[in-house]
Amino acid sequence: MADAHDMVPLKKNDLKTKLLPSLFMLLGGSVALIFGLLQHFPMTELLVVLLISLFVFAVIGTVVKTVVDNFNMNMNYSDYFEEAGDLVEKGGEDR
Repeated sequence: MADAHDMVPLKKNDLKTKLLPSLFMLLGGSVALIFGLLQHFPMTELLVVLLISLFVFAVIGTVVKTVVDNFNMNMNYSDYFEEAGDLVEKGGEDR
């Protein structure tokens, strides 16, 4: 029979954060493209602005991914489980 320590998940990255930089780039590029088209930028200026915005949002997405991964890896999952391996709700007792 498995004891309570076997039921507590190991510290691993179980969040799906691999796509965060791509999603940030997609969102930032879309906003920059729409803004440039509405402002009637010339095509060369629009492409330069789009390239710069994609680079900036790739960096922002990578930083966010790193922060989320580090937070997930440092989280102590054993605080959320009882001795029997059942999930314990954290929060106020004012219900």
